[in-house]
Amino acid sequence: MRILHVTDRYSGGVGRAIDRITELVPEAEHHLLSTGIESTHGRGAYRGTADLPDGHVARVRAVRDVVDEVAPDVVHAHSSWAGLYTRVRRLPVPVVYQPHCYYFERPDLPGPVRRAVRSAERFLAANGSVVAAVSPREERLARSMGAHHVVRIPNAPSSAAVREAGARSGAGAGSRRIVTMVGRVVAQKDPRFYAATARAARAAGLGLTFRWLGDGDPDLVRELADAGVEVTGWLTADDVMRQMAASDVYLHSAAYEGFPISVLDAARVGLPAVVRDIPAFEGARLTAVGTPDEAAAAVHAAVEDPRQRLRMIASGDRLVGEMDETALHDGVVRAYATAAGGALVA
Repeated sequence: MRILHVTDRYSGGVGRAIDRITELVPEAEHHLLSTGIESTHGRGAYRGTADLPDGHVARVRAVRDVVDEVAPDVVHAHSSWAGLYTRVRRLPVPVVYQPHCYYFERPDLPGPVRRAVRSAERFLAANGSVVAAVSPREERLARSMGAHHVVRIPNAPSSAAVREAGARSGAGAGSRRIVTMVGRVVAQKDPRFYAATARAARAAGLGLTFRWLGDGDPDLVRELADAGVEVTGWLTADDVMRQMAASDVYLHSAAYEGFPISVLDAARVGLPAVVRDIPAFEGARLTAVGTPDEAAAAVHAAVEDPRQRLRMIASGDRLVGEMDETALHDGVVRAYATAAGGALVA
């Protein structure tokens, strides 16, 4: 089966998710039409690659041109804009649309914009594409958009690396106690929340070092730096895993998500995780917080309280047991079979 992946955000978590599919579904021939490469991690196992041009109209045309050239069995669209480019005009091949979190979930969207985005998703869902959801909540959202065929493709850790020395063991493991976040420095990941947590921890004298693995909006990067957060810039996937394993606790500050791979990566290396209390983590049994002060207290407890730390690590282990490589492989294969005319999965 030949697959054409399309995305305007081949960077950060979306890029890692697409690469992971190419690694874990080698029985398919993968092609990539993309833009937005911001990281230095290597491309996945693609038979061919092409760049999306500038401009929305040009990108819609480019999708059709590359489909004609590559002749894929399925087009796999990643994120909202790619969902538009591949579905606003019906293609001669089926489409699997993977939102990687719906944009209308962004909490600071004005009401009229949120309604317009929801309407666009409903309109595009009417063309019969298969929606790939990463969680039960995203499945419910997809069905509320009118999607008839929804298949679960859970994320999996971006590396098969096992924990090295079980990640750091908390207080006393090193001269600095390091809190880490991974991702693009953009509004979705809420770097201002992370910066506020760093300031709250410093004001309380908690002795924590805050680090952000990634890059992005220069103004937001500056705000992180002003709060004393170390921003590394883009790293290779292997370097990200090494930096996480050398940390003491992972804090995911995003305001809205599908389900972030970096949380699974933290669990894979044995790192306790603290997350925002957002719908993406419903049922995940992770330590969730609502404010920067709560986040500072939670990451401090993950370092200082051995029993709390072990409980948090156990929660991560359960999560990786449910969202792993086998589950991702089977979900992807089922989505492609559904799109290509196999037995429909409700």
